Amino acid sequence: MKTEQRGGGLAVDDPRLAERVHAVFDQGRLLALPTETVYGLAAPIDRPDLVARVFELKGRPADNPLIVHVGTWEQARRVVSAWPEPAESLSRAFWPGPLTLVLPRAACVSDAITAGLDSVAVRMPDHPAALAVLRALDVPLVAPSANLFTRLSPTCAADVRAVFSAEQVEVIDGGPCRVGIESTIVGVDDQRRVLLWLRPGMLARAEVARHLPDGWRLAAAPAGADESDPRLAPGRMQTHYRPTRPLHVHVCRDRAECERLADRFQRDAARSLVVLPQSVEQAAGDLYRVLRAADTEGSQTIDLLLPSQRLHDPAWEGVINRLRKAASLWFQNTDRSKSD
Repeated sequence: MKTEQRGGGLAVDDPRLAERVHAVFDQGRLLALPTETVYGLAAPIDRPDLVARVFELKGRPADNPLIVHVGTWEQARRVVSAWPEPAESLSRAFWPGPLTLVLPRAACVSDAITAGLDSVAVRMPDHPAALAVLRALDVPLVAPSANLFTRLSPTCAADVRAVFSAEQVEVIDGGPCRVGIESTIVGVDDQRRVLLWLRPGMLARAEVARHLPDGWRLAAAPAGADESDPRLAPGRMQTHYRPTRPLHVHVCRDRAECERLADRFQRDAARSLVVLPQSVEQAAGDLYRVLRAADTEGSQTIDLLLPSQRLHDPAWEGVINRLRKAASLWFQNTDRSKSD
């Protein structure tokens, strides 16, 4: 897989891959790294100038920590100061994959990466291009989504190129992202033997809980912690993953209501209608793509129809989380004739 950027682009099977990636970084540019979740804006953890450039290009506030991406378990152990039992069992069960572990950080991880916290978020992405780069460099990379802060995450190379120039970012085109929404994030509290559920993704709670060691339990974020506190983990802002146009989510009581609203909205040129697929895997994979497409249609609003049963389906927790943060208005159990 190759890019079409200047200098012939990067081929991940190039024996000189590490040299070529370091050349990109030495030019002061960042790397757009494809993963199974979304494309990440990558910089080496040992280059504070480029880590700062990640925040600058994205417009990301300094109190929002970054996820460190690793290509091997040895790299993962290098960026943490402790590796509790759940880190071993969960990483062996789900890595490479869309699970991020928040663990005590090592001294090599800067305050800028962790937003001053004593913990660091770590994951091993499940994409051949990402793993090839990480293993060739043998340096972990920070790689938040390659978008402007709070905007729709990119799930293909074209999404990144629409926002950042070749002078800013070298894009590795790894095709469309398979998962399509950001990783599940859990924090490991070794003292209380608790795994903290910090951000849902496409790994369900029950699936994660099944791989916990004996004597450990899965719990919500610490009592009294603000659900939107961005310092607990990436992706916890109340406003996030948003298109530029207002997104209105309409929770339908039944199929008849969905059909009635769809018929009404399709006849209104001011609206762009979005209906997600029945399969949660396909819905997650399509979510940012269909919202981005609707965002370019020139309508006043994007209107998404959501069957109410999906709100209570554990498999849909990650998708619902993204929709709640992306929505400007959320209609549920209301009289829409008065609301819109």
